[in-house]
Amino acid sequence: MLVKELKDIALPWTEPQYRADPALSYSTLATFERGGFYSLPTLYDKKSSPSLTLGSIVDTLITGSEEEFNQLFAVMDYNITDSGINVCKALASLYGEQYKEFKDIPEVLVSQTAQEVGFWKDSKWNSRRYKEVLNTGDVDIYYKVLTSSDKTIISSQMYSDALAMVDALKTSEATKFYFAQDNPFDDSIRRYYQLKFKATLDDVDYRCMADEIIVDYKNKIISPIDLKTSSHIEAEFYKSFIDWTYNQQARLYWKIIRENLDRDEYFRDFILDDYTFIVVNKNTLVPLAWKYTDTQKRGTLIYGKNHNIELRDPLEVGKELHYYLTHDCKVPLDISMTEPNDIVKFLNTKM
Repeated sequence: MLVKELKDIALPWTEPQYRADPALSYSTLATFERGGFYSLPTLYDKKSSPSLTLGSIVDTLITGSEEEFNQLFAVMDYNITDSGINVCKALASLYGEQYKEFKDIPEVLVSQTAQEVGFWKDSKWNSRRYKEVLNTGDVDIYYKVLTSSDKTIISSQMYSDALAMVDALKTSEATKFYFAQDNPFDDSIRRYYQLKFKATLDDVDYRCMADEIIVDYKNKIISPIDLKTSSHIEAEFYKSFIDWTYNQQARLYWKIIRENLDRDEYFRDFILDDYTFIVVNKNTLVPLAWKYTDTQKRGTLIYGKNHNIELRDPLEVGKELHYYLTHDCKVPLDISMTEPNDIVKFLNTKM
């Protein structure tokens, strides 16, 4: 008989409630770390791409139910390019209430919106850009579905890809344990999906939603897991790890979860293991587990054969971001607005 379950100390929030909370998250930190000071105006812009959608489908199929999938997604076959999809999504977001049919949207609005999302961005001719949008495929059908439903539209091919990835994750020797069903006759090991936690670290509020946490109640070991659908083949996940600053996710999430464990009389004695990333690629379908053995280290970490990979501590990034968000800064903190800035210094530290 379990004394207490980990879900009992997690936040009882829905995902919309979690997303609405103002505390900093890994995704916010990662956007700022990659884009720097001048990414602040677009820090909270909603990100959308076919690869992100595929990842969301896999997450839902793995961690949710069929009912949840049907609430979020609509499978529909259509002939439209990814760039056409991005234009239609932007148009639906801006003008969906005003124009229910694509043909009713003024050409100039279509062209301007397309340019804003990077479609034929350098072309000076609105009429040419509009025609090229039409050439991306079934824009009229896709736009109409977008404006008549809150569901994310996916193709049968994308759905098929997601099902294949889920099957591989659940059957591969490397990953099937992580996504197995809990044994109803043995409560020593339990798997929890999408648990949400908050913590205040160095006077900055953070939040996290963990893809999966496996708890070994018998041995008092907690294993945090993150699922990644990657464009890199699984054996090269270490490249994605650097590209998307996943070290910050692992170290931040671990710290937030540890803070919550330490505040609980029962769970404070549990060991919180290093973060494990489960990665799968839709083309190779050879899912692998990767453990980040530096999860619990603090400070800036240096990697690479030539020691040229520098990964900042997420709390350092969070403290800097928090300062920018709470002060009216015109330039980055290391830039002087009153004294000459040293070109050589910046060449040696920034280039």
